[in-house]
Amino acid sequence: MRHPIYLLLPMVLIAFDARAVSYAPSTPPAKPAPKATSAPAPAPAESSPPATTVGEKLPASSTAATPVGDKPIPVTAPIDLFNGKDLTGWSFIAGGKPTDVAISCSVKDGVIACKGNPQGYLLLAGVRKDYQLHFEWRWTSANPKNNSGALINIVDGPLQQGLWPVCFQAQTKTLVAGDIFSMSTAACAEAAAGKMVTKQKDTSEKPVGEWNVGDVVVRGDTIAYTVNGVLQNTVTKCVPAAGKIGFQLEGYAFEMRNVKIAPLDVEKPATQASTPKN
Repeated sequence: MRHPIYLLLPMVLIAFDARAVSYAPSTPPAKPAPKATSAPAPAPAESSPPATTVGEKLPASSTAATPVGDKPIPVTAPIDLFNGKDLTGWSFIAGGKPTDVAISCSVKDGVIACKGNPQGYLLLAGVRKDYQLHFEWRWTSANPKNNSGALINIVDGPLQQGLWPVCFQAQTKTLVAGDIFSMSTAACAEAAAGKMVTKQKDTSEKPVGEWNVGDVVVRGDTIAYTVNGVLQNTVTKCVPAAGKIGFQLEGYAFEMRNVKIAPLDVEKPATQASTPKN
């Protein structure tokens, strides 16, 4: 049976289309482009321990240094630290806090009279290094426990017994004047923090009521201490190697005079100073 051509034409077109589809190479659908991802943030670097600030309490195992921002004042000429009339330039620190110096000390006839109480220390302004300190003291009562000392290289840090600063103490204590005490976290080659370096020679102190002479030479990181013309002690590799100057009040009355500093003298250091007449 023959079909009219107009009926066969659609069938041919359908067959041709199916053939075209079956022979055309199949193309897989394109995959969507991956979303851009940001690189992982780098791990934060370990933070350095915070720097010590002025007045911060250091741990007992730390070594104190010169306070930040306090540069040593060069000693280029002799300076009278005590003017012989009043305590201008002197302050009193008790329990770590400034206290009225008149509570414990007074001045008469060119002499500083210290009651010794409340306990604390006299403090002079200005960080010093490379100098010689001269001072004279006498005990006003015959107490075998008389105790005080010059404080050298005072810096900020933890207080020993809630009273005493980081420093080296040139002892004026009865029978042991000439010892050097590393107070709080201060340390030297001869003594760890909180330890004493005993004097090297027999006692060179004067009897109660007579004037004694103390001379301390601070040269670099070395401290030498002379009592009445006798070199009693030398400590080296001191930390701190610079700082302020003070005097300890530990409950016992005494007097001082002629407190002064001078530049280092190579030919005649303070350790060779002659003792004054009483």
